[in-house]
Amino acid sequence: MTESKRVKDFRLGLAKQIPKFPNNRASLRVLQAKALGPLLIDYVNWAIRCVAPRPRTVKPEPSATSDTRWHSLRTDIQALLAKVERGDDLTPHVSPKSRTRGFTPAASGTGPDVDRWADKDMLLNVMGYHHFHFDAAPHNHMRSDDVVFAHVTRDTFTVVGIFNHTVFGPLDARKPMTAERNRLWQIFDHRTARAAPAGSTIVLSPIALSGHSIYFVNLAKNYARVINRVDPKLDDPNYVRNLYRQADLPVPAKPKLRWHLHHLDLGLLDKENRFFLLWPGPN
Repeated sequence: MTESKRVKDFRLGLAKQIPKFPNNRASLRVLQAKALGPLLIDYVNWAIRCVAPRPRTVKPEPSATSDTRWHSLRTDIQALLAKVERGDDLTPHVSPKSRTRGFTPAASGTGPDVDRWADKDMLLNVMGYHHFHFDAAPHNHMRSDDVVFAHVTRDTFTVVGIFNHTVFGPLDARKPMTAERNRLWQIFDHRTARAAPAGSTIVLSPIALSGHSIYFVNLAKNYARVINRVDPKLDDPNYVRNLYRQADLPVPAKPKLRWHLHHLDLGLLDKENRFFLLWPGPN
């Protein structure tokens, strides 16, 4: 298909938004050269590290509440979970790397020494768990050692455990797991398998050869399919007018729509910043 100006502007805008390292023109050109589908995979891989600010129901798992830290860190935990319930922006509580290390060309290289995980959150990709620091991003680089791991959907914030930073290591697969990392894997295995009938075969975490979660890849493909299907219709005045009517909005004399990702909700945005949702994101 010939790329419309709308799609080209959207694609190049995504390439500009993704934090690159090294943050230089060469990294930007790598992203700009990608077709829409592959670029959306990179965008989802980065953007999903933060969650959209919306009120959520908190559901603590026994694996969290049975931890002695659930009581010893009660004040910090309650403060964080109150923000979750209010729908506050939790971005200050996620790793600062999410704002600087979204994509590196090196992770797409060839050879035995390529680190596919250099621009990915491994535990999020594999388990689908976000982690949150109790303290918002401080002015210095020191943060609390303990973090909350949670499975986050659009409606719920399921706390699966509290861990210290040894949960993130070791990075060398030849070394034994830390006790915290091993406990996280046990929780993940239990939560994944507990609803499965006895004797079932379970594929826990399908990962593409690129290191991206297959779930992220499929989400990006769905975005691309929606764009490819809908974009030609945006030149049809009747189709555009019908979008406004379905949303119970007055139709502008000369409506102009552009593609937009609001967090991970895909839709169309008009000049008045009215958003027409076409594909909801995961959180």
